[in-house]
Amino acid sequence: MKYTLVMRGHPRYPERGKKAYACAQYEKTLSIDELLDYITLHGSSYRKGDYKAVISTLAEAMAEKMAEGYKIDLAEMGKFYPTLECEGAATPADFNPDKHIKAVHVNWEPGNDFKHLKQKTTFREDLTRRMQKEALKADMEKWKKSIG
Repeated sequence: MKYTLVMRGHPRYPERGKKAYACAQYEKTLSIDELLDYITLHGSSYRKGDYKAVISTLAEAMAEKMAEGYKIDLAEMGKFYPTLECEGAATPADFNPDKHIKAVHVNWEPGNDFKHLKQKTTFREDLTRRMQKEALKADMEKWKKSIG
């Protein structure tokens, strides 16, 4: 997995200064078709259409059950559960779900196949962005000197 380094400070504690943090750099977004091609090309006995049908049906069922307040446990994949984005009301009596609940989000607790992802990952710094930034900075310095 490629990463770049960024300097970040804590907004509540600017006096602590900034530290270097790694940010994952994604190769690309893998579409469902590309993922299914990968699965079917690596020894699966099912066809791509079978997986698509299962995923579609699973997503529909999960959305319906989470809307009813269920947490969904998909074993190795993990648990999916709904959370609410809300505005506060002055008192419990003033709370109106139509007014105060702004959105329903889905959270994920990783299952066993995802819990130890770090041990399965090889990290390498993506120097391309840093080199581009440094080159741009150098060009800006030259330009500033030329206008003078």
